[in-house]
Amino acid sequence: MTRRGLLLLAFAPAQVAAEVQEARPQILRAGEQLRGRFSQERRLQGFARPLRSEGDFLLLPGRGLIWQSKVPFVSTLVITEGGILQLMDGREAMRLPASRAPGLGQFYQVLAGAMSGDPSSLGQVFDVAWQADAAKWQLTLTPRGANDQALASIDSIIVGGGRLVEAVEVRRANGDADLMAFRDQHVGPAAPDVAEQALLSLLRP
Repeated sequence: MTRRGLLLLAFAPAQVAAEVQEARPQILRAGEQLRGRFSQERRLQGFARPLRSEGDFLLLPGRGLIWQSKVPFVSTLVITEGGILQLMDGREAMRLPASRAPGLGQFYQVLAGAMSGDPSSLGQVFDVAWQADAAKWQLTLTPRGANDQALASIDSIIVGGGRLVEAVEVRRANGDADLMAFRDQHVGPAAPDVAEQALLSLLRP
C-alpha cells in the first residue's frame, strides 16, 4: 500500500467520528406534538422598525399549526392543509380555505416541515444546503419552482438550531423578511386540549 493510502486510512476514523458528532435535528413523528413560545420580527420595506410579536405555538405534524400571539395584541392563527383561519379577540377575522388558494396546502407542508426539523419533506420543493458542527446545524432552502404559487414570493428560507429548530428566517424577493425564534420547546405525545381540537376541526381539508 502506498504512503498516501496509509494516510487516508489513518484519517478515515477521525472523519467518520466528525460526521457522527454533527448536530442533527430531532424529527417530529406522527402522534407527537411540539409546544413552545415564539418571538417574531417582520421586516417590511418602507418601515424603519420591524413589527414584533410574541406568543405560544402548537405544532401537530400532519394535523396543523396553532399560532397564538399575545403581544402586542391577542390573535390566533390556525394553519392546516385545509386552509388558514385567523381569530382576533376570539372572533373570526379571516378564513381562507385551501380550495380557494391551492398553494396553501403546500405552504403548510413547508412551514410544518421547517419547524419539525424534517428535511426530507423540504427537499421535494427546495434545493437544500446543509451546514453543521457538533452543536448547531443550519439549512438554507432555495425554492426550485419560480412559478410555484405557494413559494413565488420567497427568495430563501434559513432554518437553524440544535436538538430542535430554534430559528426560521423567511426572505422574500421584494426584500421583506420574517424572523422567528423558538424557545421553551417541549416534544410529547399529541394531546391538544378541547379548544385546540375545536380550532383544528374548523379547517378540515
